[in-house]
Amino acid sequence: MDAELESIGAKMNALGLWQKLLSHTWAIRPAKTVLPYFCTVMAGDNARVAWRFLMLEGWQTLHDFVHTRADRWYGFYSTPMELPHFELVVTRADGVKLFRHDPGYVPRELKETERPLVRKLLWESYGLMMRAEGDERLFLRYADEQAMFARAESAAGGWSDAPLAIAPAPPHVEKISIAKADAAAAKDLPFAREEAIELDLRILPGVMTREARPRLCYGFIGIDAATGEKIIFDRLSVHPEEGLKGLWQGLAERLLKHILARGRVPGEVKLVSGRLFRMLRPLTLHLPFKLSLHDSLPRLAAAQ
Repeated sequence: MDAELESIGAKMNALGLWQKLLSHTWAIRPAKTVLPYFCTVMAGDNARVAWRFLMLEGWQTLHDFVHTRADRWYGFYSTPMELPHFELVVTRADGVKLFRHDPGYVPRELKETERPLVRKLLWESYGLMMRAEGDERLFLRYADEQAMFARAESAAGGWSDAPLAIAPAPPHVEKISIAKADAAAAKDLPFAREEAIELDLRILPGVMTREARPRLCYGFIGIDAATGEKIIFDRLSVHPEEGLKGLWQGLAERLLKHILARGRVPGEVKLVSGRLFRMLRPLTLHLPFKLSLHDSLPRLAAAQ
């Protein structure tokens, strides 16, 4: 494997323009790809990563990225790293690395078949970054046309600037299914009015499935609010067909199964996630517990 892509990434980093580009997004349209790619910059989020250059795949991914940045509880993505995209990571040691991200899976190195596409995305972006250094309005050129700035490849292989009309975001749809038999059985359980459960779903750092393409593991964690005792711990991963959407939409039924197994309905379920609140709310139509959202639940945050 040659290091051409990493070399281009190093040249992009040497420009020192990441901070300046934080508020900009542009499109790259290779001739032989169905979806456009949208390029954007994010500041590093840990001690190792200085900058992230994301090449987001398609309009739906861009819409999800924008919505999630505006509202962290939107949709089903807990982090932009769960979105389908290629990524150039700039480490604080000035090294660069390239990854492929897919929802619910551990990031992986690029396949050889992906490198020609990513080369185009990086090379065209590198050229735009050099142009933007002297033209602060470059990426706003087509804003009056309700279009994004794009670099488009012709069938003959030539590249040119072009407007890319902004596609409308489709409506976000969520469907929470609860088994009628389980809901009916839970209604006959005693109601433990004074009992409260603190509950969360989170990515488990460093934990993954053991398979050719490892999947991320998520922890569905519940503790007794009075004692801190861990009473729920399910290790989950995405189903290849249902994806993150299926994982989140199945949590109400999952909690109901735990309530049935414990033999009583708690008086309150406390959450720190607005997304989880949304996923569990339909369950309150069947059972009398209170669902509450909190800024922080320290003991739940510390639970492993």
